[in-house]
Amino acid sequence: MSTMTTVGIPQMSDYSGRIVEITVTGVCRQDVKRVSSYTMKVPHSRMNEAMREIYLLGGKVSDVKVL
Repeated sequence: MSTMTTVGIPQMSDYSGRIVEITVTGVCRQDVKRVSSYTMKVPHSRMNEAMREIYLLGGKVSDVKVL
């Protein structure tokens, strides 16, 4: 059996400085205009928190992009 050796820069998998763009549909709130969808940009470290908030408000995530 051969072993696999990985050579690279450890910072390549570091997402701390990346921004995530989340497209949301179906949220009904007074401070959000009644539109079919909107996008929100959050740091990668807050992505799970933002998605949890979207689901609690009754919205659906339609697209996620890492910028």
